[in-house]
Amino acid sequence: MELSPSMVVEVASNSAAGFGLRLAARVIDLLFGVGVVVSGGALGTLALRVLAGHGYLQETVHAVRLTSPASIAWSLLGALLCYVTAEAVGGATVGKSLLRLRVTSEDLTPSTFKGALLRNVALCVDALGVPAYRAMAHSLMSQRYGDKWGHTVVLHASAVPPDSRKGRGLLLLGLFSSSVLWALWVALSVVIRGL
Repeated sequence: MELSPSMVVEVASNSAAGFGLRLAARVIDLLFGVGVVVSGGALGTLALRVLAGHGYLQETVHAVRLTSPASIAWSLLGALLCYVTAEAVGGATVGKSLLRLRVTSEDLTPSTFKGALLRNVALCVDALGVPAYRAMAHSLMSQRYGDKWGHTVVLHASAVPPDSRKGRGLLLLGLFSSSVLWALWVALSVVIRGL
């Protein structure tokens, strides 16, 4: 069932997630991300030790610091990869899923890869701080700059039209695959810097 433009605006404006709820989802994502980064770092260190044990590395393997500028940059790129994958495949990150929020396109169709990418890259600009709060306060559909640029909106899951809902399987696939990608990304960065 296709919604008229006025119905889309009405549904989106009445069911859009507010700043506080979206900030809470982002905090959950950040806490989850700490676990993913630590797991990826441990996996990378283990891979280096296996390589050293088989004689592929000449020196003793030391744990790579996850707080160096290079590690932080790699982790942030991994986070971007994680969030884009989760939202494009399943419509939600871990935090959004736990708080029953979903990312859709402005026309309430499922989110696209491009929309998820643009909205997450824009975190460099608004990062759910004052700029995001101000943008959301002046938007009928509570869109921060990233949502406007990506033509997305964050809604309560129950408000997403049935035709636009991504099934539970896609949600789980998005959450699982994005988390694994992030952990492997961090592990790869540890291996590359350890070689």
